Amino acid sequence: MLDPFAPKQIEFLNSCVAKWNLAHGSVRTGKTICTLYGFMHAVDQCPDSKIWMIGYTSTTIYNNAIKLLFDDPIFNVFRPFYTWHPGTKRLTYKEKIISTAGANDESCAGKIQGQTMSLAYCDEMTLYPDSMIDMVDNRLSQPHSRGFAAMNPSHPEHKIKKWIDRGLEGDKNYYSLHWTLDDNPFVDLEYKERIRLSHSGLAYKRNYLGLWCLAEGAIFDFFDTDLHVVSRPPRAAEYWIAGIDVGTTNAFACVLIGVSTGRYEYQGKRLWVEKEYYWDSKDKGRQKTNAEYADAVQEFLEPYGVTKVYVDPSAAAFKEDLRRRGIRPIDANNDVDYGIRKMTNEMQQGNLVVVEDCKNLIREIQGYCWDSKKAKMGIDAPQKINDHACVTGETLITTTNGTIPISKLVQDYNPRDTSSLLNYNSNSKSFEIDNYVNPSLTRHSQEIWELELENGFMLRATPDHKVMTERGYIELQHVMLSDTVLTCNIKNIMDESST
Repeated sequence: MLDPFAPKQIEFLNSCVAKWNLAHGSVRTGKTICTLYGFMHAVDQCPDSKIWMIGYTSTTIYNNAIKLLFDDPIFNVFRPFYTWHPGTKRLTYKEKIISTAGANDESCAGKIQGQTMSLAYCDEMTLYPDSMIDMVDNRLSQPHSRGFAAMNPSHPEHKIKKWIDRGLEGDKNYYSLHWTLDDNPFVDLEYKERIRLSHSGLAYKRNYLGLWCLAEGAIFDFFDTDLHVVSRPPRAAEYWIAGIDVGTTNAFACVLIGVSTGRYEYQGKRLWVEKEYYWDSKDKGRQKTNAEYADAVQEFLEPYGVTKVYVDPSAAAFKEDLRRRGIRPIDANNDVDYGIRKMTNEMQQGNLVVVEDCKNLIREIQGYCWDSKKAKMGIDAPQKINDHACVTGETLITTTNGTIPISKLVQDYNPRDTSSLLNYNSNSKSFEIDNYVNPSLTRHSQEIWELELENGFMLRATPDHKVMTERGYIELQHVMLSDTVLTCNIKNIMDESST
């Protein structure tokens, strides 16, 4: 029955009888096929319908796993017995019902909470919030309960890596198997080489070598001015697009990007950053208004007939100024990880270059580094320099140990401190208790604005500090007299939290 499988897959399928069965390692190794097959075999033997399939989103669990059940012939032994119901997002297998959920979706997490699970299949599990990992783990509470998970590695302090280590130390609840690209004999050498060349730095270590490692050093460590910087556009553009980073205390930048789809040539798709508009208020000695920036962008882009202008979704006031000038902005994708992966792939495949006149962009690419402090806390994030919206030291912060000035929180901070902060979750529209990490003094001698409310509340902060209003989060400098600002009764919320 296991003839179609590679030796590594057979090893996993013969051993996946633990509570958690984890396949981890590089991309394109056959982990998903293998764990999915083991899961379906367990579904066939499961005595009930307490069965779940979970992805990072409800869309990815369908695209990455359920679709495979119908498309890959290796599942033909199960294929006659299951049906997908798109309306309810459920899979039926014989008389059993398999429910699905997205790990980053609060409403889906609510469905799982309180459930007892016999089986769980988890795709891309290292991307889940820790709270979701804990929830699924706790739901697998029956003697016969089992979980199957396939994943690419993350940082070495990740919860899943600790499970793997416990299994290697003899804990029978965790079985794991590490995979490299060479474990997949069905992928040819040319493709393996292409995968190797399309990754670098952190992505290379995790996605090609399959290592659990910290995010360190330059993000675009492969960037070579001889390869990625050109003296002029490589060809005539079919059209142009633009991207805008709206800076307030930081620099404002707009880049013009030429696009050639390869429709009229045999050289393939090409993108290039052709020109930049850059205004650093620190160097220039003054900050421009949104209207001035909109005028500058209009003048900068006017000769090119730009088809799409991508802007930070939170820059509501600036986007309105663009609309008044006949420019219709599109909300950019603010997912930093996606942006890094996309830019890395395009540049390493030779599809994206930068014209040498874009000196500020080139400087920022070369200086874009991973935040070593956050990496040690298990967070993959770029280092941000002079990019902090601040409140003044006397600002009161509500913690589970009482209300204190933020300056005291900075002064007395201990990494082992167990106190937490009261935080407003804009997704769930409710207040929550969250842990805080590394409070610190981030900026000196900055311009300070004051916000005074009708109830007497006063906030002193930098102009880019955001406050929650009925229009959403708005920078302090853009709050209007007509805005309603969200405040809360701390005592009532703390009482509710302890109920």
